[in-house]
Amino acid sequence: MTNRDGSPDADGGATTRRRNAMKSVPKAWAHGWGRVGDIAGAVPLPRLRRGSAPAGTSMLLGLLVLALCAAGIVRVRASARVLALGAEITELTDEQARLQEQKRRLLAERAYLRHPDQVAEIARGKLGMVPVEPSLVQQIRLVE
Repeated sequence: MTNRDGSPDADGGATTRRRNAMKSVPKAWAHGWGRVGDIAGAVPLPRLRRGSAPAGTSMLLGLLVLALCAAGIVRVRASARVLALGAEITELTDEQARLQEQKRRLLAERAYLRHPDQVAEIARGKLGMVPVEPSLVQQIRLVE
């Protein structure tokens, strides 16, 4: 086959056949393009297979979803455990502060009660004790 200018066709006349087929496009296609089935002598393109996946793909996707769900559950449980431990730490910290305050108050009360003036007041008032007179003190001598 040859082109309009007389030079030989590089594709063996396919271009010329396409040009001639385009001339026979129905008038309904105003843009000038047609479908493959409209062109006389055109070979339809092979259709891609849709809706079918390689064997085992659905099982693989199922396992992937299952693995992602398991990872999500593990992460949520770990986060819940961290929050529970944080709450427990807060409670224990509050209890520790309360016990330290109680210890501080008890140490102050003990220091007050051990003071000699406080001991003498309780001895006289509650126990009825009197100060010892020096004449009542007896000395004990150890014999060797």
